[in-house]
Amino acid sequence: MMLTAVATMTACVKDSLDMTQTEKASKASYAENFSKKYPNVNLNQNWDYSTKYSFYTLGETHTMRSANRAAGEMGYTMSNDWYEVDNASLEWMHEKLIEGKNNTLLGKPFYMKAPGNDFTIVPIYQGVAGALWDLHVVIGGVDYKVWEKINFARLGGTEPAEGERATQNETLVGTIQIKEPDNQEWHNLHGSEESWGYGHWNSLYTTDGEVDAVRSRAYTFTGFPAGTEMYFYLDIIEDGNERNGNTITKHYQDVGDKQMSIKGMMLALTDCPIPANLTGNEAMIVGCEDADKDGSDWDYNDLVLLVYGEHIPQPMVIEEGETIEEVKTVRYMIEDLGATDDFDFNDIVLDVSEIRSLTPTYITYTDKTVTVWEETDYRQEATIRHLGGTLPFVLQIGDTELEERPGVLGADPNETIPVTGWNINKHNISIKVRQNASSSVFNNIVFPKYGEVPMIIAVDPSQNWMDERISVPASWFYIP
Repeated sequence: MMLTAVATMTACVKDSLDMTQTEKASKASYAENFSKKYPNVNLNQNWDYSTKYSFYTLGETHTMRSANRAAGEMGYTMSNDWYEVDNASLEWMHEKLIEGKNNTLLGKPFYMKAPGNDFTIVPIYQGVAGALWDLHVVIGGVDYKVWEKINFARLGGTEPAEGERATQNETLVGTIQIKEPDNQEWHNLHGSEESWGYGHWNSLYTTDGEVDAVRSRAYTFTGFPAGTEMYFYLDIIEDGNERNGNTITKHYQDVGDKQMSIKGMMLALTDCPIPANLTGNEAMIVGCEDADKDGSDWDYNDLVLLVYGEHIPQPMVIEEGETIEEVKTVRYMIEDLGATDDFDFNDIVLDVSEIRSLTPTYITYTDKTVTVWEETDYRQEATIRHLGGTLPFVLQIGDTELEERPGVLGADPNETIPVTGWNINKHNISIKVRQNASSSVFNNIVFPKYGEVPMIIAVDPSQNWMDERISVPASWFYIP
């Protein structure tokens, strides 16, 4: 009996050692193949490429109901024709959104409810702003990138020599143009006169007389049921910070910042005059602020939109006691060692988020309104976005260990699970993957340290995963 027990224990130890050696051999083979695949990638790097930017959504006090029609019936189109902005609209806007003045008394954070009919958004003005951004409309829970701020590079232009005016390729038509009074020619509008040539927005309808008119492309939204909740935001893709060499001397915004109407970065002005060429429609002007740092002037004219339609989206103030949610998400792309020459990083794609519920308090002074956001709740959750491996696995996220899941090739579960104890900076996640479908021993995979070959990388949630057996490009990694 004793000899049998000893023999059994010896066999178990041997099996365990064999499995440990198998794991070591698999990881060594993976490391060797990784170096062959990416010979120029420096292993001494941080494998966290996520920005951890804050994204704001309507909180649990809002339904954020999705539209109930087929997806093909909803969306937006850009007009092929120009909309020439009524001068009276620009003059009224100038009187309301005075350059450099704190205009926070004119409104509060807001979302909107779709009117049920088609409505149109037209960018009509831009103030002093050095940043580049994209305009997004979130409606019915779907995020639409609508408009890009144009600079000379996007229009095929060249960087001007000091003291000279920039050139641009006028055959590449921008989405907004200005007419010069001296020759009545239309030119693409895309930045400050000092650096980018045509298009210094501050000259529009001011005393310098450099611009006669402005025309723009119109973006029309169709098919969204009445009451569908929506909001706007600017996605900062290039900051406008002032620098002395590599040192930031005035900090306005960061790349990845989301300047959202629900966070107080826009004003809805519904008392604007109806443009003469839009008789029979409702209209409002939305002013956008592109910076929420100490250097912000809060004039809300960095980008100005005209919104019109038979009925327009109705602005709804985020009242005290209502909540919005601040969400920070990291996407983990994971290799499960099912094959040691596979670097698609799509065996498990996992989004982990920390979510803060915020409610506003409004403090009004004679010359401004200050919004103070109070955190009322905090939670964490993980969402399994994609599975591309065939081996069973167990996920550990912070303090939460999930039940074993089977490997599935090419599935998008989008399964969300509450978790606790996750650290957004330390990446305390791990995966145990069975060495084969029937094995009782696992390969143990953790977030890599400097100098280690990655089997997990951290990226932004906007980063799509690769198709099966298509390796991630070397450009994802740091190459000296």
